[in-house]
Amino acid sequence: MTDDPQQVPLQPAGAGVVSHGASPGSIPPGWPGRRPQDRIVLDPGRPTWMDLVTVLAYLLIFILGAAVLVTLIPGFREQFTEPDGTLNEGSFTFSINLISYSVLTVLALIACWKPFIASFRTFKQYGWLKIGLIPVIWFGCIMVNALVVMAAGQPIKSANQLAIEEMTTQVAFLPMVLVTVFMAPFVEEYIFRHLMIGKLSRWINVWVCVVISMVLFALIHFLSTGFNFDPVQVIPYLTLAAAITVAYVLTGKSLAYATILHVFNNLVSIIVAYTLLPLLPEGM
Repeated sequence: MTDDPQQVPLQPAGAGVVSHGASPGSIPPGWPGRRPQDRIVLDPGRPTWMDLVTVLAYLLIFILGAAVLVTLIPGFREQFTEPDGTLNEGSFTFSINLISYSVLTVLALIACWKPFIASFRTFKQYGWLKIGLIPVIWFGCIMVNALVVMAAGQPIKSANQLAIEEMTTQVAFLPMVLVTVFMAPFVEEYIFRHLMIGKLSRWINVWVCVVISMVLFALIHFLSTGFNFDPVQVIPYLTLAAAITVAYVLTGKSLAYATILHVFNNLVSIIVAYTLLPLLPEGM
């Protein structure tokens, strides 16, 4: 201190300046050097051995076809065969999916339950806005798909969509919801968003990861046809992938938000499949 009243002790730059809610000693919002604090950015973490195990299981089950091994269980196929020998394809396929996604869901939860829970932090900022945007994003996807249908001149359904509709005629509503609304979206978001974007972007530009994620997400839905499909059929999957992927990035890589958005989309689709599709003329 100094006894000279004309001398004022030096202070760090910006000390004592409080503006727009800034704390003492901080740089006011909008000033050069101010770090943006408006968006929560989550750290998905580094790849783990459990991530590798889950990815290998996913590839083994869906890409290499290991899921069909359950049909070798004695008496399994007979459970879905009519007295005349006809196989109930819908319930048979659903049962294989139920077993496959049960295994993958458990593995994915073990691998990412901590970052998954932490990713709900995204709702601490603009929570109601983010929640309200979920149906808006869904409706935007529907409008894009409707424009594609109008341009094509007829409804376009992929083999994957037709298989799901077949299942809804043979499988009860709640089991279908369990697999297609909760298990499948969680596993897919873990693989295509949390790993392919959240973790891979540590080494590759995030928007390159976004493109990779979107393309692979869309193509995986045509695996059952050997990737033999009409290019227009890819549009609904690319639209959904684009919406979820951009939302994932803009919400700070929130696995929770991406999963909720995917769950909402699938839930509406399943409700429509069980309530409205049976009322439509056959073939629509």
